[in-house]
Amino acid sequence: MAQAAGRRAAVVAALVAVQVLFGVHYLAAKILLEQVPPRSWAVIRVVGGAAVLWGLVLATRRRLPSRPGDVLQLALYSVLGVVLNQWLFVEGLSRTTPIHSALINTSIPVLTLAFAVALRRERLSRRKLAALALALSGVLLVIRPDPRVLGDLRTVGDLLTLANATSFSLFLVLSKRVLARCDPLAAAAVLFGFGAVGLGLVGGGSVARFDPSRVDPVVWAIAAFIIVGPTALTYVLNYWALARVDSSVVALFVYLQPLIAGVLSWTVRGERPGVPTLVGGGLVCAGVWLAVRSGRTGRGP
Repeated sequence: MAQAAGRRAAVVAALVAVQVLFGVHYLAAKILLEQVPPRSWAVIRVVGGAAVLWGLVLATRRRLPSRPGDVLQLALYSVLGVVLNQWLFVEGLSRTTPIHSALINTSIPVLTLAFAVALRRERLSRRKLAALALALSGVLLVIRPDPRVLGDLRTVGDLLTLANATSFSLFLVLSKRVLARCDPLAAAAVLFGFGAVGLGLVGGGSVARFDPSRVDPVVWAIAAFIIVGPTALTYVLNYWALARVDSSVVALFVYLQPLIAGVLSWTVRGERPGVPTLVGGGLVCAGVWLAVRSGRTGRGP
């Protein structure tokens, strides 16, 4: 009993740490993207994250995934969890506000639940269905899609961010079983290694045209923080937790992000959310709360 309680506490602590780092990351990345092109930053971030993770793997002599099937799955899942996730995130954030980005990404728990149900990894209940409906309504209220303003820069950024959330949610569901069989740190290193190759193909040209000498030293310090904290460390903690609880439970903690990102954006940049954004965020959080109540802990399937 005490051991189980200690394990639950460790999982909760890890997931809270992940969301604090991610919450700070929205504002940090927004500042960085004012000087670094989004596609170039996506490549730099993933390559830097891969270097940090592989350094930790070699230093700690972790056992790498050895089954060919596991390695192949990690390669495929890196497209969803790293390449599309990182690329769409920075492209979206560069066009919208940190508050909008954080609120839209709050849909990850419910999107994860939807994929888990669709793929028969979890069962659908009335409570889960209500959670899906509430969260979707909230996201639509935040984005407020209107055919007359679909070309608006913020709307494009919001839609790219929603695509990022969808990609990462599908990744969480599909990768759970293989991650449960692998060491979290080693799995993260392999995923980022494959992801660095994929993003290199997508953004290599942008990096070649990028002049790093035009970036302020403070911005490079922010870049180092993002690579070590909200990139390498968060992925390891997420994978470690994912091997111990349901994928939808891991995603649920994302609701902390808009609170942190919103407070920082308000105090540092003066970006105040409007009433529709606040109401939409409340609906998403209500959906997350319902999903939390219907989620189950344990090692899962």
